[in-house]
Amino acid sequence: MKSTFLRYCFWINDCLKGSPIRRPYVEIKWICEHDEETTRKVRSRKLDEILEYACSNTSFYARYIGKGINHFPVMDKGALIENAEAISVPLSKIPNQKGEVYIQKTSGSTGIPLAIPQDTQKRQRRIADLKYFGQLVGYKTHEPLIHLRIWNKWQKKTQKQISRENIFPFDCSDLSDERLHELCDLIIGTKAVAIRAYASCLDLLAKFVKRNPHYVFQNLKIAFSTSEMLHDDTRANVKRYLKCEIISQYADEECGIIAQERIPTKEDNNVMYLNYADYYIEFLKLESDEPAEFGDLARIVITDLHNHAFPIIRYDCGDTGVLMPPDEYSRGYPVLGKLYGRKMDMVYTTSGLPFSPMLLGRTVKNFNVIKQWQFIQKGERNYVLKTILEEGGNVEELGSLLDELKHTIGIDATISIEVVNNIPLLKSGKRKVVVNEWCK
Repeated sequence: MKSTFLRYCFWINDCLKGSPIRRPYVEIKWICEHDEETTRKVRSRKLDEILEYACSNTSFYARYIGKGINHFPVMDKGALIENAEAISVPLSKIPNQKGEVYIQKTSGSTGIPLAIPQDTQKRQRRIADLKYFGQLVGYKTHEPLIHLRIWNKWQKKTQKQISRENIFPFDCSDLSDERLHELCDLIIGTKAVAIRAYASCLDLLAKFVKRNPHYVFQNLKIAFSTSEMLHDDTRANVKRYLKCEIISQYADEECGIIAQERIPTKEDNNVMYLNYADYYIEFLKLESDEPAEFGDLARIVITDLHNHAFPIIRYDCGDTGVLMPPDEYSRGYPVLGKLYGRKMDMVYTTSGLPFSPMLLGRTVKNFNVIKQWQFIQKGERNYVLKTILEEGGNVEELGSLLDELKHTIGIDATISIEVVNNIPLLKSGKRKVVVNEWCK
C-alpha cells in the first residue's frame, strides 16, 4: 500500500509540473517496444539534432558543423577531461534549463575520475529510464529496494529521501558475516522487493544465505546486477538461495542505462538489449575506429542523445563487447551478445587471443571450496589465480583446477594458485575479477 501511495503521489506531482518524467518515459517505451524500422526516423533525427547542437554551442565541436557522425573524433575519458571546458555548454545556452546543472561524478575505477555536467532534462530522462527498465523486468517504481554501493558523503541519502523513494542504502565496503547478517535483516525488515548491487556482492550474499538457510526473503522478486560481469555461478546461486530472478544491467555514471537483460534469463548465453531510445551506440574495432563485424570483440562507443550541458559524442567508455544480429525478441535491433568489460583489463590466452572472464567463471564455479577469486595475467604465458577459500576449506580440494584452467588458456600456460585472506575493493566498491599486469 505504501508503494502504491508513493507511486501515485510521484506521478500526480509529475503531472502537475507538466509531466517532465512521463513524457520521456512514454517515448522510451515507444522506441523500445516498436521495431527498428518504425523508430529509425525518430532516432536519426535525435542524432542529427545533438550533433548540430554540439557544433552550434561548443567551441570544441564547432569545426565539425554539417558533418556526419563518422567525422567526429572518438573520445576517451582522458580526452573528455582535457577538453572539458571547450565541450561544456554555457548555462545560458542550455534549453529549458532552470538553475545550475547537475554534476555526475564517476568513481574513477579506471584510475581516471570524471565529472560530467548534466542538464535538467537529461536527469529527468535518467529517472524515466530507471522506471521503464525496472518495470520491464517486474519491478514497479517505489517498491522497497535495497541499494548496495559505497555510500560516501556526496551520495548519502537523507531519511526524507529514503522515505520518499523507498530506497534503502547499504554500504558494501564491508561485507563481513556480521554485516551480511545486518543486510539480511534489512531485506526482511523492509520487505524489499528488489536489490541492486555489484555482482560480487550478490554472490557473497547468496553464499551467506546458503550457510544460513533460516533467512527467507518472502518479498524479494528481483536482483539487479550492475557494474561487474555477472557469472553463471552467481546467477545460479542467487536464483537458488535468494529465490528471486536476477538480471544484468549495463550502465555507467556518465550516461545511464545502456543495456539490460530480460526475463526469463538462462544460466549461460544471455544477451542484453541495448537502449536505442537514449543512445547511438557503435561497436568499433579494437585497433581502429572502423566498425566491427557482428561477432567480433569490439570497443563500445556511445553518443548520448540527450545531454545538452555536456554533449557526449562518440565516447569510448573503455568497455568491450560483442554485437550480434537481432534475435526473435529484439524487434530488429542488434543485441549485445557478450559484455567483456574494460579493454585495459582483458586477459589473453597463451596464443594471444582475448577470452571472456565468463570462461574462467564456468571453470571455477565447479570448485565449491572457492569463496572469491581474482585472475591476474602477469606475462605472455604467466598467470596467478588468487582465491579466498570457504571456512575450513583446503587448497588440496582444488584438485584438477590447474588442468581445467590450462584447457581454456593454453596447455603451455604457467599458472599459480594463491590462497589469500582478502581481495581489495576499488574505491567504487567494485572488485576486479580479472587484472592484466602484462602490457599487451
